[in-house]
Amino acid sequence: MMMLDAIAQLPLTFQNINAGVATAPEHAADLGDLAGLSPQEMKAMVERFAAAGPLFANSEVTRVFDPPAAEKVVRLADKVRQQVESNGWMTPAQARARIEQWQEQAAEQGRDNWSENGNRVVLSFFDYTGEWSRPWEEAGYEVWRFDIQRDEDVGDVNAFCVDFFSDWFGDFEGKEIYAILAACPCTDFSSAGARHFAAKDADGRTLKSIRLVHKTLAAIEYFKPAIWAIENPVGRIEKLCGLPPWRLAFHPHHLGEDYTKKTLIWGRFNADLPVAPCEATAGSKMHTLYGGSSIATKNARSATPPGFSYAFFQANNAIDHPLMALANRYDMLDPAAVEAAVQAGLSEDEIKDLVDDFYYMELDYQGANDALLEAADAAPTFSMWASL
Repeated sequence: MMMLDAIAQLPLTFQNINAGVATAPEHAADLGDLAGLSPQEMKAMVERFAAAGPLFANSEVTRVFDPPAAEKVVRLADKVRQQVESNGWMTPAQARARIEQWQEQAAEQGRDNWSENGNRVVLSFFDYTGEWSRPWEEAGYEVWRFDIQRDEDVGDVNAFCVDFFSDWFGDFEGKEIYAILAACPCTDFSSAGARHFAAKDADGRTLKSIRLVHKTLAAIEYFKPAIWAIENPVGRIEKLCGLPPWRLAFHPHHLGEDYTKKTLIWGRFNADLPVAPCEATAGSKMHTLYGGSSIATKNARSATPPGFSYAFFQANNAIDHPLMALANRYDMLDPAAVEAAVQAGLSEDEIKDLVDDFYYMELDYQGANDALLEAADAAPTFSMWASL
């Protein structure tokens, strides 16, 4: 059974959520009735998830959940420190100008590569504001946003399963699912609310949040996108939900904002983002300005900074990073074979034609590697004289 269908059967829904306590909007969905469970039994289930360790996909067909190599883990604070030592902090105006440059580059892709990017799909989960996925849309990608606050039926991540994507979207007509972005609700994971963990574990809220993350991971396993990313503040999401180790750590002031909010990103993506470092003159303003437990204030605190959205796009779009895009898509192949084909000048379509039957129909990864290397060897060698 695919993880997507298996997760759909997990009984992680409870009717005895405290009625007077604000929760993530997705918690309101009716997912079944385990009201007979005692608080002790619910806490025991949370403890079992914490002890379960990382989730894994079928290692014979994908490496989509492989942990990042040590050299691929990025703390933007280190990169910012080096730039500030050389050039000082950017002024807010300078940071805005840099982000506007990133915005223009995304728009330029939309003008120049609309047909190519239009064959790639980006799925954005828990995307109330649309900020994280906005650059991809501007660059011509086909973007689908899912958030229960915008659509109680199609936006409900709890409903995700194989039939959901087939019946509602026709599996996106066979287009490549290039990226899955997910800003999973953090209210039951963030260390900022640690004093409430015991109550949330006992009344079922934690289990509902775990289920949302597992639904997200199941969709990632199903589509196997080149890029996937789950965002959350520092907390316990990794331990409770079986995520591989995080790949990126940053604060909004590394990317053009004036405040701190340590955020971690888990997934498969290029974490070496460009930066627009500003001084954090406002400190941790999100909790100062948007304290409280209402849905409106939680939405305000969780809004994606535009600088991050465009920096992430800069580092991960397929046009600027063709080797990464292909190596991640065909993640069971030897990266050196994919690199040889790209450096030899083979186009994405040529590589697809060479390897798809080997890769998807026959699961013959060595045959696909050999085909790439043979084509790379046979490709015409670039001659400087021929260009004169």
